[in-house]
Amino acid sequence: MEDKALILILVALSLIGVLAVYSVDPLRGEEWGASLFSKQIIWNFVGWLVFLFFSQIDYHQWVKRGWLWYLLMVLSLGAVLVFGKGDETGSRRWLFSQSVQPSEGAKIALALFLAHYFSEQRENFDFWPLLLKSGILSFIPLVLIFEEPDLGSSLVLLVIWLGGLFVCGFSAKKWAVIGGIGVGLLPLSWFFLEDYQKARLLSFIDPGKDPLGSGYHILQSKIAIGAGGFTGQGWLSGTQSQLYFLPARHTDFIFASWCEQLGFLGGMVIIFLLGALSYLFLVIALRSPDLEGKILASLLGISLLFQWAVNIGMNLGVMPVTGIALPFISYGGSSLVANLASAGLVYNISKSGGKESWKLWI
Repeated sequence: MEDKALILILVALSLIGVLAVYSVDPLRGEEWGASLFSKQIIWNFVGWLVFLFFSQIDYHQWVKRGWLWYLLMVLSLGAVLVFGKGDETGSRRWLFSQSVQPSEGAKIALALFLAHYFSEQRENFDFWPLLLKSGILSFIPLVLIFEEPDLGSSLVLLVIWLGGLFVCGFSAKKWAVIGGIGVGLLPLSWFFLEDYQKARLLSFIDPGKDPLGSGYHILQSKIAIGAGGFTGQGWLSGTQSQLYFLPARHTDFIFASWCEQLGFLGGMVIIFLLGALSYLFLVIALRSPDLEGKILASLLGISLLFQWAVNIGMNLGVMPVTGIALPFISYGGSSLVANLASAGLVYNISKSGGKESWKLWI
């Protein structure tokens, strides 16, 4: 039952994502291939092929190659720092002329690696060496992403590692130590942030201090959502998104664009679908009969939940702007394909029943 519900939710989210991008696409009247809308359709097609690919090969085979995915992750992230293409902020996040963003694939690779690493060390759960080794291995790709710089994706990797510790049942004592170290290091992290990242954090505290600069995104997003009211301004209507007052209206702030047009009701549809999908990921994790499936589905579910919660919180002004995309909705090929690949793995776990030799109905 969960697998069929998962497919239906994914189809709904894919359709909403295409419609959301179309509604704010400044090139939607252009010929096919030139508009963001047409590119998003193409990325959906690619993403669903990737979903089928990941859902057809037994997930045990993916997990068993955990060290391979880890190596490819580190190499690709290192290549970004050396050969990566930059954007207007100076960030280097892409390979092949802003076509591939390895940090999106790193989220899946780390989840696969930790599922393999923890399941191989099950007799050492709740021991300090396992915590330290897994932490060091997780922080290597995290630091590489942070150096791009990409604060949002590095936070997702941190949450995936912490999620792995939680799923594997690390004791409250060790969580207290981790929390204490985190609180102690938090002030020092300020000195490692880029100037624009510091400005974003300060604007979160007081966006009105720089309304035309660092606080502009948050203020315009809140105006757009507020203008939508309960039922919205109407499809393809609204000054903030249609007259381009709202920055990143097709990527980071697409939720605000959607809410301006379709209001509170439209926003709740997205929240319900993403919430239901996260819930299904975790239910499938709980029902998986083997440890590899439990860890992998849990980490992918925790990652999904963290990403959409932070993005929507960012749009509402209750979270700082970190550049995390809204899964399945925001424009962008790497994010969409990575999220559909994650869903393919969870679907795979749901259909397999823990068996290492099985057939799917598709």
